[in-house]
Amino acid sequence: MAATISEILVLVAGIAICLVSAWGIFAPQRLLQWVKGAMDADWGIYSAVIVRLVLGVTLLYAAPASRFPLVFWILGWIAVVAAVAIVFIGKERLRNFVNWWLERAFPTFIRAWLLFGMAFGGFLIYGVW
Repeated sequence: MAATISEILVLVAGIAICLVSAWGIFAPQRLLQWVKGAMDADWGIYSAVIVRLVLGVTLLYAAPASRFPLVFWILGWIAVVAAVAIVFIGKERLRNFVNWWLERAFPTFIRAWLLFGMAFGGFLIYGVW
């Protein structure tokens, strides 16, 4: 039962990543404004930690039933470590980094990263479908 729930959660995460990435490809400035607004609010930092933690644990549980168990296991641990790292980095440093990055990002660069995001989301979907 746990594998089925985790597979569904990975599928939902993959779809969400693809949708957000597609939105950003067509409207990169709006996505950047949303990210900046989220990082300026405390909920954005907390949700960044929670999303990474949930995705990481879900990938770890889904790994044995996926098409790519080792890759899912590695990605799961990377997500968990990233969640913990955000906590240790702290809100202010993370906000400063995101703002620094957003100031230097230009639409073509953002779109290229978001194409990678769509590929990643597609990989997650394929891995559990």
